[in-house]
Amino acid sequence: MKEDAIKKIQINYMFQIALLPLFFLLVQCKKDDGDDGAPQPPVAHHWQAGQVFFDEPRWTECVVGDMPLIISAPHGGAVRPAHVPDRTCPNATVGTDLYTMELARDIAEELYQTYGVRPYLIINHLHRIKIDQNREINEATCGNEEMKVIWHNFHHYIDTALATAVNKFGRALYIDLHGHAHEKHRLELGYRLNASDLGHVYTNTNITALTAKSTLVNLVGMAPSFNLRDLIIGDHAFGTLMANEGVPSVPSKQDPYPMSGEPFFNGGYNSDRYTSVHYPGVYGFQIECHRPGVRNPEDRPEFAKKFAKVVVDFLEKTKP
Repeated sequence: MKEDAIKKIQINYMFQIALLPLFFLLVQCKKDDGDDGAPQPPVAHHWQAGQVFFDEPRWTECVVGDMPLIISAPHGGAVRPAHVPDRTCPNATVGTDLYTMELARDIAEELYQTYGVRPYLIINHLHRIKIDQNREINEATCGNEEMKVIWHNFHHYIDTALATAVNKFGRALYIDLHGHAHEKHRLELGYRLNASDLGHVYTNTNITALTAKSTLVNLVGMAPSFNLRDLIIGDHAFGTLMANEGVPSVPSKQDPYPMSGEPFFNGGYNSDRYTSVHYPGVYGFQIECHRPGVRNPEDRPEFAKKFAKVVVDFLEKTKP
């Protein structure tokens, strides 16, 4: 039964791959639910590695890459336009993820200087009190019409970067970069799986359903030899490789799941959306980074070296 279910995932994925040309076309003219005529991003085939694009108010930045890695930094901005009301709608989270924008740039610089490749970067420069670029549009903007346009700018850049990378490389690793302030200093990798789900991954139970739920479903569909347990806590899992470099990570072979009562972020809107079956060829995760040893200015260069080494290795290990 497990083999039949996995085979079904792979058959569904092959059907999605057949629709890739239509997907690339739709990315260029795509209208999200609630679209209000927001400007479209640059056409993907005009992009050249190293180019930098900004939207008109320069609140959204896109750096064009030349490798199958897209990194977004939605919560690191500091710009607070006085004319834009603060977000006060119910459940609005307004805290910034300090230094994540700078961390994304340091990682990109290390990849270029050491490996000669550039990731795609999509950076939000606005403070989270004005917009939350890791939420659906209404919660992200609290109904502000100007911010809805900026929301579309950010997400259309991601759409285009993913389409460009998948078109060129046949796949794309998407990482949504965040920061946490939890007491336990470790990377928290969000695969859309909570602590209980990760416990099942560790015991190798309910794997088929968890694969379909996870942010790695497209990767398993691309490569029948891959399985979710190995990808999350195996020898070559991203968290395991980071832990091998001295950066504790959960989940990983060394730390397969959070213990009861330990806070843990398992993903958000961006990682859920862009690794879904609606984006064939895309897989990835959300990363929540602690500050000491990772995000602080004095720590970022060394962490960027470790991260770049691991992500290049991980991309090689996950090549279908």
